[in-house]
Amino acid sequence: MNIIEDLYYGRISPYEMSISATLECQKLKALADRNEDLLRESLSDKQKEMLEKLIESVTDISSISERDMFIAGFRLGVKMMIDVMKDE
Repeated sequence: MNIIEDLYYGRISPYEMSISATLECQKLKALADRNEDLLRESLSDKQKEMLEKLIESVTDISSISERDMFIAGFRLGVKMMIDVMKDE
């Protein structure tokens, strides 16, 4: 298949690809989840609400950062291909 067609028809979605399948990421996620659960147990309802807003903000920042890194990587790849294709 042609990768451009795959992208056009939605058969590949870079934003849905996950790198969290590595063992290192799985361990860190499990640790973060455990610590979040422990923290929630000690918080008041108002504090839990504040924590939820903080987590949402961090998630939003992470999404924007991942998008920007993808764009920068894509642009770098294109620049490399242009350089490779130049006549010397």
